[in-house]
Amino acid sequence: MREACWYEKIYVVQQPTKRGKCEEVTLYIDYKGKTKIKGKEISYKQNSVELDNKIQEAYEYAYKRFILGH
Repeated sequence: MREACWYEKIYVVQQPTKRGKCEEVTLYIDYKGKTKIKGKEISYKQNSVELDNKIQEAYEYAYKRFILGH
């Protein structure tokens, strides 16, 4: 799923919650460099299992919505 999203230029991007050294990030989907699709403003600790799970979930959502059209 990730490779299909990357091929279509759809990425899940981590954005720091504040400037400087930050341990928390939020996520958004970058759709072909034109549109940012934000979800809930939930912060995740970098390099955590929760963040990895949420990134996987975001790629599944993007794959189903933009590639499969569901």
